[in-house]
Amino acid sequence: MNTHKPITVIQPQTGFALPNLREVWRYRAVITNMVGRNFKVQYRQTIGGPIYAIYTPLMTMLGYTILLGGLLNVQTDGNIPYPIFSYSALIIWTLFTTIVTEGSTSLFTNSALIQKIYVPHLIFPLIIVAMALVNFAIAFLILLPMMLIYGVPPSANVIAAPVFLMIAIVTGLGLGLWFAPFHARFRDTLYLVRLITQGLFFLTPAVYSSQLLPAPWDQLYQLNPLAVVIEGFRWSLLGVGNVPSLESIAYASGIAIFLLILGALNFKRLEPTIADVI
Repeated sequence: MNTHKPITVIQPQTGFALPNLREVWRYRAVITNMVGRNFKVQYRQTIGGPIYAIYTPLMTMLGYTILLGGLLNVQTDGNIPYPIFSYSALIIWTLFTTIVTEGSTSLFTNSALIQKIYVPHLIFPLIIVAMALVNFAIAFLILLPMMLIYGVPPSANVIAAPVFLMIAIVTGLGLGLWFAPFHARFRDTLYLVRLITQGLFFLTPAVYSSQLLPAPWDQLYQLNPLAVVIEGFRWSLLGVGNVPSLESIAYASGIAIFLLILGALNFKRLEPTIADVI
């Protein structure tokens, strides 16, 4: 009687291919469990708890409110109070930068788990996206009473806000997927990621109005898809600023999808060797 069991050989794919989303879906319970665990660990034994989710956009808003809104008296679109004007943009900007920076380091952060058991490596950047969305939701809930205090009612255009939110998520995830396997090999990749996000911040009208830009910069800045996201998100919430054209929304969406596909292809290409070099 033949008692030998068949041997299954698992080999990585060669060449360029997109990640196996069906396999990721089978591990969806891991994503939800790790998001819950990370949320508890992040705010465990803290006085403020989840309120620290708004720390970055709130502190940035306060700093620029004093500098630009107070000392320099920078004008905002539609005379919206500067704290509302800047905070409404900074919460979605923080979402984007969190996905990019923490997504880039997600493989290294979970290196102990990657070396011990097999899970699709794509779940780690996706966990970062989920955590960033949770923190964004907390920050957004703080924005609503702020708008009531300043007498700024939500705009009827708010139904368009998820469109710009999705563009920001897809763009950030694409960049995070591109840099994550490189950071697993070269730790100083994080400095490049921070340089890129800081440069984009000053090219994005998050703390200033795009109407202050002289020609031709008022048109060139729209080549930055994050500028379209910030302008559109602020317009959808507050009803002020330049209404993004369908062409600019299509352009920003195209760039986001292109970066996501490019990042996913690079992530899948380098994924087989990550456990060996991390």
